[in-house]
Amino acid sequence: MFDLTKNLHSLQFEAGLKEEEKNLIHLRSRSAALTESSCAHALSYCQLAQRLRTNMSKLSGLSANARAVRELSVGIIGGGHLGQQLARVIEESSGINARNIKVSSRRPEALAQLSAMGIECFYDNQRLASWADVLFLCCLPSHLLQVCADIKTHLSHHCIVYSLIATAPVHRLAQLLGHTSILRPAYQFVSCETGWPRPHLPEHSVATALESVQQTTATCPLTMSSGVCIGVAWLPAVLYSLLNMCCSVLPPEGALDLLNQLLRLQPDSALSAHHLISQSSVSTPLRHLPWISLVDVQSKDTPLSRHLMKSPVLMECLLALYLPTLTPGGSKDQEISS
Repeated sequence: MFDLTKNLHSLQFEAGLKEEEKNLIHLRSRSAALTESSCAHALSYCQLAQRLRTNMSKLSGLSANARAVRELSVGIIGGGHLGQQLARVIEESSGINARNIKVSSRRPEALAQLSAMGIECFYDNQRLASWADVLFLCCLPSHLLQVCADIKTHLSHHCIVYSLIATAPVHRLAQLLGHTSILRPAYQFVSCETGWPRPHLPEHSVATALESVQQTTATCPLTMSSGVCIGVAWLPAVLYSLLNMCCSVLPPEGALDLLNQLLRLQPDSALSAHHLISQSSVSTPLRHLPWISLVDVQSKDTPLSRHLMKSPVLMECLLALYLPTLTPGGSKDQEISS
């Protein structure tokens, strides 16, 4: 989109600022960093989850339940700036069909651009929660109590609630929802001096920005720079959530094999039950892997978080996976052959 005000300095955002306000201009950069990082990480998660479900449905010898695995359904509650940006990014870059993305907003009539993309927009949080496999919370903090009251009895056990509401910690969300499959990335700004690769974020351009290798690299959760970082608990929680997906339709060995293939881990560096669950659980006959509470994973040390810190091979594999997942249709060349 062409910016008509680009060379008209009197119409630029900074032109009307007082001197003391100009000292706060770095907050625009921070806002850009947080929005792009949030969307990039959410997109990467959707790509991995979609790829995993596709691979589960393609593997031979699975149960009838596993063969019935459908495409990932993504719901977004909140049609404000972040919700709209996230919907666009997922539709344009994830390979997930627009018919599998829905948005619930108090003003669905204001989401004409998303509707034109084929994304269904309406105002019915309960309907969305009942339908979604991954449900993003992008509503205002002031609406959170009502949203949680609306959806808490409509979430399936396997639905991943992915919260982008910075003011609500994961334990608070678990209390409000009565649900443990919650991902809540915790972002921190580590320096006011460090700049983001772009000075500010035009409202329409998150998806376009993430096409840049420089921008995408800046959002990588393992090497995040430019003043913003994500909590160390997020990556283990993502991997545990993928393991839960596998375990819902596969026996332990098959679930671990599928997760290792997704992560492209070779046999000598593959994840085993010892890397994922407590030693006391591993010592018993492993007929099934326990369901992992993502709330607990994000609030305490885990076998996987310890292994991740000590395994450069696993870190390299995760790093190699991240950039390709942010390319449009990036999951298609990663599927496991039948």
